Amino acid sequence: MSNELPTSPKHQQPLDARFATRPEVRQRLHEIADMMDKAIEDGATADEAEALAIEQIQQLGSAVLTDWARAKAEKSVRKAQQENPSAIRHIKKK
Repeated sequence: MSNELPTSPKHQQPLDARFATRPEVRQRLHEIADMMDKAIEDGATADEAEALAIEQIQQLGSAVLTDWARAKAEKSVRKAQQENPSAIRHIKKK
């Protein structure tokens, strides 16, 4: 596994353009940046700032993957319903 970041035309776009369709992710990144600025202002050590950043990015990653999985599942259901309109969607009862 390489530690180098991939380069493609997509990576040349400003982050605001890339996150235009994901405003919640964009907002969360701004919140993380604000947290880091506050930690630095409050005199956090490098280790503390690093731990905060890692925790927040892990939470963001979890939320992004959850959203991705939900969208993927919905897309799969729509595709199955198109291929077999008489199919019944089974859902867990509440």
